[in-house]
Parts: sequence; C-alpha cells; structure tokens
Amino acid sequence: MKKLLGFLVNPIAGLGGPAGFKGTDDPEIVKLALQMGFRPISPSRARRAVRSLVSSMPDVSIISPRGDMGEVELKAEGIEPLDLLEIPKGDVSTAEDTKQATEEMLQRGVDLILFCGGDGTAADITSVVGESVPILGIPAGVKMFSGVFAYSPEEAGSLAADFLREKVGLRLAEVLDAEEESYRAGQLRLTLRGYAMTPDDPSRIQSSKQPTPASEKETIRGIAKYLSELLSEDTLYILGPGSTVLLVARELGIDKTPLGVDVSLGSRLLAKDVNARELELWVARHRGPVKLILSPVGGSGVLLGRGNQQISRRVLERLSRDDLIVISAPSKIARLRELRLDVDEDIREKLAGYLRVITGYREETVIKVR
Repeated sequence: MKKLLGFLVNPIAGLGGPAGFKGTDDPEIVKLALQMGFRPISPSRARRAVRSLVSSMPDVSIISPRGDMGEVELKAEGIEPLDLLEIPKGDVSTAEDTKQATEEMLQRGVDLILFCGGDGTAADITSVVGESVPILGIPAGVKMFSGVFAYSPEEAGSLAADFLREKVGLRLAEVLDAEEESYRAGQLRLTLRGYAMTPDDPSRIQSSKQPTPASEKETIRGIAKYLSELLSEDTLYILGPGSTVLLVARELGIDKTPLGVDVSLGSRLLAKDVNARELELWVARHRGPVKLILSPVGGSGVLLGRGNQQISRRVLERLSRDDLIVISAPSKIARLRELRLDVDEDIREKLAGYLRVITGYREETVIKVR
C-alpha cells in the first residue's frame, strides 16, 4: 500500500533568529521583526527539503494545507499535492492553525508528518498526534533542542523518503521547548512537551539537547585561562550564545549576555545581544582579524544554525575555518562523533574539515566538522 506524507510549513518560523528576538511565539515580535526588514527562513528551507525528498522518491503522495503552510513550497518545486487542506487563518499563522492542520492529516491517515519550523511547531504537532504518527522536522526555527529535527533540510527530505520506503525504523524522541520570555531574558528553561516517534537514523537526525555538567565548571575556568593567553587586542571576537561561552567570557572579565551574540575587541566588550544587521556592521567596519568563539550544542553537536542565526551568511563569508575558536566541556565533546553546520552549502564546504576544540587549559582535541 502506498504511503502518504503530510507536509506542513510554519511560514513565520525562524523570523526571530536573525532579528535577535530568540523566537517567534509572540505575534508582536513577529510584527516588529517584519517591520525591521527581516524575513522568515522557513519557505526556502521547506523547498530545499522538498527538492531532496522528490529526488529520492519522485512518486511520493503528499497532502498539505493550502497557501503558505505548504502548498506554495510544493508547487514551487513542481509538486501537485494529492489533497489540499482548508485551514482558515489570518495574515500570520498561529499555533492553532498548526494544530488544526495536524488533526486533518490524522483524519486522512498520513504515515509521516514532515514539518518545517522549530521547537514550538514540534510541540504543537506532538500535542495532537502524541506517539500515534511519526513526525520529522525540517530545521527552520530559532530554537531546535528537540530530538525530532534532521541536521539539514536536505537530510530531512532524504530521511522522509527512506522512511516512507521502509528503509529506516523509528525511535522515541523528546520534544523540548524553551519558554521564550525567559529565553529573551537570558535564561534557558527547557520544558519537556512530550515524546514523539521519529525516523531513526543518527547520521541524519539530531539528539535532544544535553546540558553542560556542573562538575566541569573548573575545566571551563581552565579554558578561559588558555583563551586569555591567546586573545589579541586588535582582533574582533564574535561571542556565540550558550553556557560554555558565557562562563569563559565572564572569567575573561567580559560581561556577556547568556543567550545572545556579543562583540568584543580583545577583552573589551563593544556590543551586547546584537542582531544580524548590527553584527554585519561591526564586522564590515573592522579592518583587522575577526574570530568567532562558539561551543557546540550538547547532544546534536551543531555549531551554527541552532540559536545563533544572528551570525549571518555575510559574516561567515568573511571567516575561514582558522577563524573559528571552538570550546567545549570534555564530556560534551566526547559524546560527539562530529560537529555539524546547518548553513548554506558553499559555507559548509568552506568551513568543513578538522577543527581543534579547546577542552581545558592548554588541552585540545581534534574533531571533524561535517
């Protein structure tokens, strides 16, 4: 019997990332980001996934909501949906629209829901399907800590095809979401929103986020001491989000924001919690070296594309692999086979290879960036 795919796009997903708002759950945030000239990334990412899906499975049967919740992206790639769901909605889609579309997909007996969005979208879908129908995320949100997201849109498409052709099985994954007001205030409070079934392929789908162990705080002080010896006062440093970079920055005397992207010249803080436009200006004005300090997301090993979308393509075009300074607690890096970059293909190719990761005072390890 031919399998049926439900395809769903959150058309505003990812809008708050480059704008520095750390999410798009609040309609006022969506409105403000649009007024600032930022645009959602989900439509282009959904199209990339569809392209990958149909290249692996040209005869796939798909149902989707009408309009910008799926139909537009499918037809842009030459795919005519088997059926279109009528979801009455306003100018901006809401969580209720996502839930209604999911309910209609359940009624039509889909075998997999391939959705484009972030943790909020995953949580909304899970609240309807539970563990009854598997789901798979095309990463396009600001926060993607759940274990249902493929590493990239292309891997989401190929994995969906392989599941529908029964080439891969299923596993139970955590669906996590961060409370956005706390997130914007610099506090990462993850809530377990449920469990969902998802295709099981560790090479293409991420694990849920794992925190840095409190026992390794002393090791992080060693990382900070080592970095203090490496810092150059004429180098512009982009400080990525996360607890590891935060603790290291504070040991260096830099008053960094916990979950934002900040800019320093040597150890002197220049700007806090910048958005993509602001960061691009700082980088464009600086005539000396530019370095990017990052720590991988625990569990998934993603360096770029999860919670740091303020670091735009224009900034990454300025950097080489040697300009990446990666720091990590030893236990976090020991659990990872490789690091991942969820960015444009040409940027991935430029930065891919082997990277040194600082894991303590004058202690480093080498890991492959895929």
